[in-house]
Amino acid sequence: MQRLAQRNLIGVGLAGLLGLAGQVQAAIEVAPTPAAPRAAKVELSTPSEVTVPVSPAAEGDALKFRNGDLLHGTILGIEAGNLLQWRRADVKTPLGFSLDNVQELQLAPRPPQTPRVPHRMVVELTNGDRLAGDLVSLNDKALKLNTWYAGELSLRRAMVQRIVSAAAAPDTIFAGPTGLSGWTTSEGSRDGWKFKNGALYSPLRNSSGVGRNVNLPDLANIEFDLAWRGQLYAQVGLYYENLQNLYGSGGYAFQFNNTSVYLNRYGANRGQANLGSNVEVPKFQSKSKVHVSIRVNKAKKAIALFIDNELVKPWTDPEAFAGAGKGLIFYSQGQGQYRVSNIVVTAWDGRLDAGPAAAAAVAEDTVRLGNNDRVSGAIKSIGKGEVVVATSFMEMKVPLERVAQIDFAEPKTEKPHRQAGDVRALFLDGSRFTLALEKLTDQALIGSAESCGRVSTALDAFSRIQFRIYEARPATGAGDEWGEGDGENKEGKEL
Repeated sequence: MQRLAQRNLIGVGLAGLLGLAGQVQAAIEVAPTPAAPRAAKVELSTPSEVTVPVSPAAEGDALKFRNGDLLHGTILGIEAGNLLQWRRADVKTPLGFSLDNVQELQLAPRPPQTPRVPHRMVVELTNGDRLAGDLVSLNDKALKLNTWYAGELSLRRAMVQRIVSAAAAPDTIFAGPTGLSGWTTSEGSRDGWKFKNGALYSPLRNSSGVGRNVNLPDLANIEFDLAWRGQLYAQVGLYYENLQNLYGSGGYAFQFNNTSVYLNRYGANRGQANLGSNVEVPKFQSKSKVHVSIRVNKAKKAIALFIDNELVKPWTDPEAFAGAGKGLIFYSQGQGQYRVSNIVVTAWDGRLDAGPAAAAAVAEDTVRLGNNDRVSGAIKSIGKGEVVVATSFMEMKVPLERVAQIDFAEPKTEKPHRQAGDVRALFLDGSRFTLALEKLTDQALIGSAESCGRVSTALDAFSRIQFRIYEARPATGAGDEWGEGDGENKEGKEL
């Protein structure tokens, strides 16, 4: 009988099933053993309670536990008491899991419950949330935003940081990683990179590379989080065609070390050349994790590097652009171990001061027009297709259709407090919405946010929902020096 259970519960690590809120309605019994979680026992009571097995992919949704185990099936809902209801075709009775042991819910595409309407604006909140919609009005108290996924939202003005025209907002070309599928390891690597907990991990003290064609555009913004243990000595390659050879093909590579960074130019038949001298980066000595943004203007042969949203240096290649490919490579050089996460590639408008990552704190509200003209002052209102701005010399009315971006003065903004039960719901385009979870059904995510109050959002608007988002995850596996649990995908499949 135990073998039958193991065959039918494909992809379920036994430790993951410790999240059951109690005994699962006679279909599955779990004997929780907190001191030794992998000793848990899974039994099927009778063969009659098992239906025909199906492949995990056929069931769509995926549930990721805090220890990294993965369970495919279908979400039925989340009710009060933090009990998640789950269904699998090979188990007759729905399963119940406590959210205490759940890290992420990955949603399969769903038929739209309401028409998906392209929106004209994206509102960015002070906590990093981004909400697409059509502006209805703005006054000194609230911004009203009409959305297809949540109806009309009334957002507290103090928690609105920026408004970007959808036409001016960058399109996401790549966001990940979500697994090792699609990534290529370098030639001669003895031990390759691994994927766990939503990140790529380099092998410990071994030179190795991992690359992927991410369709880098001619105007590109490449962002990612880089963390390290031990000595920092890593490279990031751009515009490579050969993803297995960082040195023998054309492209550019940033070299990060403990104290500085420099940019190398590699030609397929011309060898290596340094573009300028090293640039000191003091943060590399005081930190072990940074946010990196690389911006490239291929036509102008210009490359700029930002670390933690601060410009390090812009470079210009005096020769022809070296990279003929569209690939991105991360390369470790044996001095430490590296983690790469939150990789996002977007189109870029070519301005170094454009985009939320580089936006500086402003003392006045600022309106940037489509032709890059700027108007600074105090925004009085938005309504009837106009933005009313009180400048130092006059009151101006700017047609909303001409607006590319609005930045609100930082002294007037405030961040929402973290709430117990906050979850991070990721939209299909990778942007996010943070809510204190109240309830989840097969059609809606219901919760509240300090920025907009209680809201019901269409579940088909999201691709993932992350739980316990403020918690530092403790180590659960021996030898896990990152302190985030062993977390590997036991089946070796893409999450």
